[in-house]
Amino acid sequence: MIFLNPKVWVVSLLLLAIVFYGCTNLNPQTNRIDLKLRDLGVNQDPLRVALLSDLHVAYNEKALNDLDELIQSVVLEHPDIIMLAGDYVKNGGAQLTSAEHREAVARSLANTGNIPVVAVLGNHDNWSEPLLWMAQFRDAGITVLENQATIFHGLNLCVRGFGDSFTQQFLYFDFPQVCDRMKKISLTHDPAGAFDERVHGLVLAGHTHCGQLRLPIIGALYVPSSAPREAHCGLYQDAQRQVFVSSGVGTSIIPLRFIAQSQWDLITL
Repeated sequence: MIFLNPKVWVVSLLLLAIVFYGCTNLNPQTNRIDLKLRDLGVNQDPLRVALLSDLHVAYNEKALNDLDELIQSVVLEHPDIIMLAGDYVKNGGAQLTSAEHREAVARSLANTGNIPVVAVLGNHDNWSEPLLWMAQFRDAGITVLENQATIFHGLNLCVRGFGDSFTQQFLYFDFPQVCDRMKKISLTHDPAGAFDERVHGLVLAGHTHCGQLRLPIIGALYVPSSAPREAHCGLYQDAQRQVFVSSGVGTSIIPLRFIAQSQWDLITL
């Protein structure tokens, strides 16, 4: 009989482990890291950046309440700035996002007191009325960057926001000259954009969910990015760039995470 086949039992047990253990990875944790910017001057003050990515907020009240709680837990850490790396909608393109849902998500993400919030769009947002997402965020007081840069003078910080590479929205542009003596951070969704040959410096990204489902030794089963495998999760460094890729908070397609903890990142530069 098929159920007496040892291979079937092994596969079945593995699937059960993925389901049960995977559910435990869904509760967002805080990932605290210190990172030394290569171009950070010796007289610059440290900067605390809260990076949130891949929230994938579902269309129900519980998901919105969970988002409220998450944002308030971030605020309690007193970061200098909050950066949002895209994918605010659960499954973009699968169904139309209502104006009420966009408004509720934007209101929650903007409820940070005096902490500035800057955002880029992800692939799911680009599949789900991106202009309406940008307009709603901006109405809520969130700075949205689509192949643009902005300056936070109080932080001596210049942020460059690249469009999402996965949905062909990435357009390279240089930091404005006025940013030369400031801390500089690039923000994008798909880390593939960080590997444009012209990109230098620190890039913060998400999109990969660190694979979302990972197996021991084998690693991620699938990652929808052309970024090098070494840059699918966590910190990647080479001679010209530092790329930090967040595991992200939510899930896409399958509501499970296995060896890919749901998290937001508190990065001290």
